[in-house]
Amino acid sequence: MVLPAIDLSSHINHDVQTGGPADFPIELRPVYVKHGEEFGEVPKRLAVVRSDTGKALAVVSDRYSLLPHQALLDTVQSATRGLDVGPVPRGVYVDRAGARMRALFKFPGLAEAVVGKDTICPCIKIQNTYDGTSRILVHIGAFRFVCTNLAVGGGGVFAGGFMSIHAGEIPIEQVGQQLATYLSDFSDVIRAYRIWSERSLDRDGMACILEGLPRRTRESIWQRISDENARTVFDAYNAATYQATHCMRTVATAFRLLEHVNLGFQRVLRAP
Repeated sequence: MVLPAIDLSSHINHDVQTGGPADFPIELRPVYVKHGEEFGEVPKRLAVVRSDTGKALAVVSDRYSLLPHQALLDTVQSATRGLDVGPVPRGVYVDRAGARMRALFKFPGLAEAVVGKDTICPCIKIQNTYDGTSRILVHIGAFRFVCTNLAVGGGGVFAGGFMSIHAGEIPIEQVGQQLATYLSDFSDVIRAYRIWSERSLDRDGMACILEGLPRRTRESIWQRISDENARTVFDAYNAATYQATHCMRTVATAFRLLEHVNLGFQRVLRAP
């Protein structure tokens, strides 16, 4: 069966919430097994349990660090408190009986144009699970209004964030600091894009950026660059991010490609 392509731009500029609220109480409880007529505690195992319903969402190691969904959402709101960012529409998506939460926050009040009406808007994407199906994931980046690309990356001028397993100390305070800095310095991101819009495309540099990607993905990006007659670094960047946000089959592969592209452009074609 052919899966439909994932469109990461489907979250429009208004609040969306699906799957129920994310702020339900959650706790770790011992796990017991019945031996005859008695129950014995299972060593080194804990259950992740919804306190409101009593439903067990997962059984985890005793080294598991519980990070409530709401703690991540509160981190974003705390980071923007005191900043003049205007309205912050958000989409919050909860599924698997509450075991997984994904959220996307946008900051349209800070959006700026790069070339003509091609406008870039800051955003942050977060993901958290209680059942171990994925790591804690935070991406800080920018949303493109015109071509509706979600351009998020791993560091430098573009963005920040982290990926962490549920163990030990989880640095969510750093996310708040990164987000506040990113929003305060967002004009520098726009400046880099504007410089790229004036730089001629370096095909050798582009080949270095795409090195390591699957052959079909590389060929698709080069074909889009050719079809759109890309002449500048920014044109090539648009072609590569479009491939990620409109042509990949899963969200995971889309974001892996976005990270590869953004880090590659920062490394090879860094604006002065």
